[in-house]
Parts: sequence; structure tokens; C-alpha cells
Amino acid sequence: MWHKVKDLSPDQRLAIEGLIGRRLADDEGVNSQPSRVLKDAPTGDERSRAYNEYLRNADTLSRRADNVPDEEIEALIDEACDRARHSQP
Repeated sequence: MWHKVKDLSPDQRLAIEGLIGRRLADDEGVNSQPSRVLKDAPTGDERSRAYNEYLRNADTLSRRADNVPDEEIEALIDEACDRARHSQP
């Protein structure tokens, strides 16, 4: 749901500014959309294990490009970025 900042009550505006951590300008808009939290983020040892698993997966993926010249990788990244910037939804 979209709200114009200038149409918010002072209490609503103060609450939103507290959530986002900055003052809002009258010409800004705010979009609110409730969502469910699917799962709390892991903590402690579980968080460390998840991060280490992430790093192992990243290493496995990066090894697939070991024999690809850096220039070719850079060109592919540039092409992907250009395509993302200019694609039509």
C-alpha cells in the first residue's frame, strides 16, 4: 500500500522514520507490505556452519571458471549487466 509522506499523521511519520533510520521529505512516498518471516536467521554454531557451507559452495562454483581467461569473465559480466540494465519487464 502506497502512502504519500505528506498525508501521514505525525505519529505514523515518526514511527516510519524510526524504522528506516532517517527523516522523510514531504515529497517522498512510502510503500508498506506485510510479509511473513519464513525462518529466523541462524545464530551461533549453526550460523557459522551455514556460512562455511556457503563459502564451500562459492569455492566449488569459482573452480568451474579456473581455466577461463579474466578478460572473458569480465566481458561476460559486462554483457550480463548491460542486458539487465536494458531489458524490458
